[in-house]
Amino acid sequence: MPQWLNDWSDRLIYQLKALALTIQVFIKDAFLWFFEQTMILSTLVLEGMGDLFSGLDITQYFSAIPPEVSWVMNQLGVGEATGMIVSAIAIRIMLQLIPFTRLGS
Repeated sequence: MPQWLNDWSDRLIYQLKALALTIQVFIKDAFLWFFEQTMILSTLVLEGMGDLFSGLDITQYFSAIPPEVSWVMNQLGVGEATGMIVSAIAIRIMLQLIPFTRLGS
């Protein structure tokens, strides 16, 4: 076999390996880009939901309780917990409205 044919086949194999690795990196980068965009979108949605539930902070409605108790409730995160509970109930109610997704009830 001539030497130029061996050199050409070696270069072809090298180029095909490089192409396979490039395609692999492209697929990985596309997946990571999609995942990153999904995380950015979910962060944006969650930040927006935080503003929706700012009125659910029950500690601001208890003016009759002592300030120390109010401070402890704020430190324990009673307002955030209330928002989480209300959002979980709202999500469950919305899922109940979708046919064929009764989720155990």
